[in-house]
Amino acid sequence: MKIVYLLPGGLFNPAGMERVITIKANYLADILDYEVSIITTEQMRRPVFYPLSPKVHLYHLDIYFTKYFGNENYIQKLIRRFVKLKKYKKRVSKLLDVIRPDITITTLGGLDIEFIIDLKDGSIKIGELHFPKNFRKIQTRKMHNSLFPKLIGEMMTSGFIRKCKKLKRLIVLTEEEKSFWSDTQNILMIPNPLPFVPEIFSTLENKKALAIGRLNYEKGFDMLIEAWKLVAEKRPDWKLDIIGKDFGQKNILLQMIADNHLEDQVKLSEPVRDIENVYPEYSMFILPSRYLEALPMVLLEAMSCGIPLVAFDAPCGPKDVIKDGKNGFLVKTGDISALADKINQMIESSDLRKTMGNTAKEMSADYRVEKIMTRWDQLFRELFNEKNSSIWN
Repeated sequence: MKIVYLLPGGLFNPAGMERVITIKANYLADILDYEVSIITTEQMRRPVFYPLSPKVHLYHLDIYFTKYFGNENYIQKLIRRFVKLKKYKKRVSKLLDVIRPDITITTLGGLDIEFIIDLKDGSIKIGELHFPKNFRKIQTRKMHNSLFPKLIGEMMTSGFIRKCKKLKRLIVLTEEEKSFWSDTQNILMIPNPLPFVPEIFSTLENKKALAIGRLNYEKGFDMLIEAWKLVAEKRPDWKLDIIGKDFGQKNILLQMIADNHLEDQVKLSEPVRDIENVYPEYSMFILPSRYLEALPMVLLEAMSCGIPLVAFDAPCGPKDVIKDGKNGFLVKTGDISALADKINQMIESSDLRKTMGNTAKEMSADYRVEKIMTRWDQLFRELFNEKNSSIWN
């Protein structure tokens, strides 16, 4: 069976969606003997970050949607977007006619949803949503203060939802996200798979906490630093490491660390490829995201290493993964004092950390790659059989 993934951006990014697609593509190609292709828009000759099977075919269109527009106004940017979208559709259409996939999967973070339903290459069109349903509206509201861009964001969100409903299947990552699409008939929930099975687990004795994610506003690391100031007042012997690629906030976070005199307690580091060897050094994992979390890979990874979790209850992933008081704590989003209290509670009780860590490790078994990919294999075969049955009938 031939499968094509349409991936906005590229595989150069050390981010969650890129890692998930790599894991699934590798498993489909190496274990299940699928013929897998990935089509990107922004690779621009940059190296692939996560290891990719040589059996997976890569096609880099290099549309460069993310190129800086200079001093163009919003109307000019929309025009430029339209021109590039037209080029993207033409190139994807031509490539799918050559590959002739059985199933084409849009990862719904880019613009291919604008045209994917209309392509006549013969493949089944499905989508997998790695963001909350209204992510475009949220992003537009955060990026712009004027009314016109916000109206555009509302229109884009309505169009996005309408087009998603026309896909053969729409796969979401959590039960909470599935509930937001209750009026949609094609919805299916399949969570992300774990990228590794750890050989080493945390002892939960090191006085170190970990947070991982892009260094941008939505990930909330500024709030975590504020919370850690409160933690450090009680327990200056505990350290916090934040690992992530700079997406515009690194200097802001460094300044916050300096202003709060936390240089000995808080450190920022670049992403690493062998992250599975890093987790066991820590005794707690913290996710302070404000919004736009679908199913954070980092929570699953930390759990698999036997590490308890503390997170804001941002939609939609944390609530599905964290059972409050069982494998970690959920805190009301934005409540910095409550976040600090839960971190301190975890610090003060080694027994609590170990009980929650053991529960986390047991719960992570539900996300093993073989379990999750069995569900994808079943879906692909079901869709393939439906298509063949309709042809013969």
